[in-house]
Amino acid sequence: MKVVVIDDYRPTLEMIEAMLEHIENISIYPFEDADEAYAYMLSQQVDVILMDICMPKTDGIEWCRRFKQHEQLQHVPVLMVTGYDDEQKLEEAFAAGAFDYIRKPFTMVELIARVQLAYRQKETMDQLKRTNEAYMESNRHMWAMQKKMNEDLHLARLVQEGLLPERMNNEHIHFVGTYIPSSQLSGDLYFWQQVRPHMYAFIVIDVMGHGVASALVAMSIRSLLHGLMTKVTEPLAVVHELNRHAFQLFGKETKYCFTAFYGTIDVKTKVIEYVNAGHPSAILMTNQKIMFLKEGGIPIGIIPNAPYKKGTISFQHDTYLILYTDGLIEVLGEECANQLAHTMQMAHSFDQMVEKINEQAQYAKGNDDITFVSIHVK
Repeated sequence: MKVVVIDDYRPTLEMIEAMLEHIENISIYPFEDADEAYAYMLSQQVDVILMDICMPKTDGIEWCRRFKQHEQLQHVPVLMVTGYDDEQKLEEAFAAGAFDYIRKPFTMVELIARVQLAYRQKETMDQLKRTNEAYMESNRHMWAMQKKMNEDLHLARLVQEGLLPERMNNEHIHFVGTYIPSSQLSGDLYFWQQVRPHMYAFIVIDVMGHGVASALVAMSIRSLLHGLMTKVTEPLAVVHELNRHAFQLFGKETKYCFTAFYGTIDVKTKVIEYVNAGHPSAILMTNQKIMFLKEGGIPIGIIPNAPYKKGTISFQHDTYLILYTDGLIEVLGEECANQLAHTMQMAHSFDQMVEKINEQAQYAKGNDDITFVSIHVK
């Protein structure tokens, strides 16, 4: 314990020093001059200040006020020594920041008790300060980690979005994909490509859950799609291969499943073949008639060798097809499919339909990613 004693009267200073020496592990620093004491305390750490109120030039109350204004001394308890019976003086001392006071004459027992009490107060304040500093450092570390993680997630999202195909528009068909990200990575994915001179294949996938794991599953599937859809176009064969891949990737105890809608469009025979693996129904509008494409089976990755059914639809020129993930259902509600169907019927052109659905999705953006694919067979 380091105690600074300030009193301009030497005999009182020596008496206090003699009394305090009975405290174990105490270091006493006596000063007759307050300016010297102040300079010393700014260069050294002290635990308790014992100061006479009646000091020349500047009284002890004003010095106490100065101590409390300095960051290094503001938590050091100040004990005022006084011969006054004036309650107003004591009130001023407490207002200036004094911790306690002791009236002259005092006994050694009283002096030691009050100094030790002040020291315990200092220890408590120091512990609180250390705890607060540790908490602040922990927070700084946590925010630094959070910032780094956000940067990594942002980069991962850019990579994920970079895997999505660009718009395709030719004399036969027009594909447009829309991806509205939430605050998290997710397992939404869409892909299309021309697989034969007159045939186009397309798929929309939604991996269960959110976060890095779901995104990695989606990217694993994406790495498989180009070769698979070129080599095998038949919808049932593609879905069975995706199911096999899911169990090969995670084993029999797979924790990740995903819904998928895979289909092919033959612009020569005007036939769409598809399998809906637990995905929201695609919406087809041909000849101003609306159809919901539901044929298929359960999500992929739940049961090995799961059975699936293929749907086949004939279409006319100027046919629209909309596929979407459940993020859109979360924000538009159970009537999502009917709302989309109404938008398709009311649109005067394919571009207007895409724009209107985009507006609905952006306005209703929620906690899940929103993905939808718009297809126009001309």
